[in-house]
Amino acid sequence: MFDRVVVVDWSASSRPVRGRDSIWIATADAGSGDIRTTNPATRSDACGELDELCRRPGTTLLGVDFSLGYPAGTARALRLNGTPWRAMWSLLAELVIDADDNANNRFEVAAELNRRIGAGPGPFWGCPPQRCSPTLTKTKVLADSLAEWRIVENQLRRAGRRPFSGWQLLGAGSVGSQSLVGIPRLLQLERSLSAAGRTVEVWPFGSWEGVLPVPDVVIAEVWPSLYVLPELHGRVRDEVQVIETARRLKEVAAVEFGAQVTDELAQLVRDEEGWVLGA
Repeated sequence: MFDRVVVVDWSASSRPVRGRDSIWIATADAGSGDIRTTNPATRSDACGELDELCRRPGTTLLGVDFSLGYPAGTARALRLNGTPWRAMWSLLAELVIDADDNANNRFEVAAELNRRIGAGPGPFWGCPPQRCSPTLTKTKVLADSLAEWRIVENQLRRAGRRPFSGWQLLGAGSVGSQSLVGIPRLLQLERSLSAAGRTVEVWPFGSWEGVLPVPDVVIAEVWPSLYVLPELHGRVRDEVQVIETARRLKEVAAVEFGAQVTDELAQLVRDEEGWVLGA
């Protein structure tokens, strides 16, 4: 369906890093059995590579392994106007500082978002002791008005899976920090590609649902833990995960872009929460 599939294992590291717990990018071209991987040390380097890949002729599916939306009601709790997911993306792009060397203010941003949502800590949680504040704590504290899980995460949990909440910023497997520094980078990428004349859809938020023609670039949330990994044989797990996810997504069909939720929930998915491709 796509000429190219690119899968990214993201990182919220505050310093340049390669190897384990860093950024891995897998690229699979249609008609080729080869899947190439790179391991950029910084988010800035990774985004330069993604921009170049998405500008190549043909269509690209860009899968990223962090949440692209937040539980329903988040934008309202922050008193944002407009389409919730887009308003949230714009707010994060305004608040997040993410330098070329990976230095970033994600914990300060989480604390500020918590302050705007309520009087105390939560819903974001998890930080080093030195980053604790009246509105951000090391342990889980959720806002009364917001759910811990999105619809898709609840579905995965009912199926026996163990996704992490986008509110959790620290700890093995957590994804919250990746979203905070990843979403502004995706917005920057989207704007760059659009300015270059490329058509870009962020699925499932956009109007594209698998109907031809395919946009030049489709950005989607993926969860590599959906797939059983082969033996690592000494390789970095993150690299193997992006390779296996890219291999599976090479055969993705149009029908898989229809978020499989009931009608009354579909609007929440498309307006604010997002979905995991393949869930």
